[in-house]
Amino acid sequence: MLERLKKSIADDNELNSETLRLLSLMFLFISGAMSFLSYTHIGLLWDTSLTFKPGIISTLFAVFLISPLYLRGILKWSKSIYSIFSLLLILLVFASFAELALGGNGKSQFTFPLLVASIVISWLGIKAIAGISWILTLIAAIMALILNNIAMGFYGFVYIAAGFVGLILHSGVTPGEFLSGISSEYSGASRNAIEKAKSDFDSLNKII
Repeated sequence: MLERLKKSIADDNELNSETLRLLSLMFLFISGAMSFLSYTHIGLLWDTSLTFKPGIISTLFAVFLISPLYLRGILKWSKSIYSIFSLLLILLVFASFAELALGGNGKSQFTFPLLVASIVISWLGIKAIAGISWILTLIAAIMALILNNIAMGFYGFVYIAAGFVGLILHSGVTPGEFLSGISSEYSGASRNAIEKAKSDFDSLNKII
């Protein structure tokens, strides 16, 4: 038994496609299911609680985030039961992560209002502060993730690791190729936002 276990763990033979698909669904399910739980960190002065079950706003963001990945072929699609289940689970994972970035607990004191303001400002075409508002939104999202990390603790590792492994197994590429593909897809928008923010600061300095 020990010999079989050692061989199965240390064997270099790759898993077949059916096994990889089942593992992908399993890991994505674990990550997505964790968003329906409540997490509490017992602190010295106060307790920190967190829930990040996806809502309408976070799900809409997830749709816009994963659609380009399907377009580029990073995420795979076919008219099959597996692809439908994968899409739903990937949407759940991305939506729950968006909910985390928005602050969790069904609301956010800082991120959500900034996000709404950034979208409205961009739609209205107020170029003087559009870039700055998006940068502030990003900073608030990073702060929310840091604070939520305190509540999740080690469960945060399980949540991210399971979601990441599930996505890697679904995409069929290496972790480096997967991250490179995501970076290529989103870095352009980030770079434009940073350049926009710089030009906005320059405009404000001229006015002042």
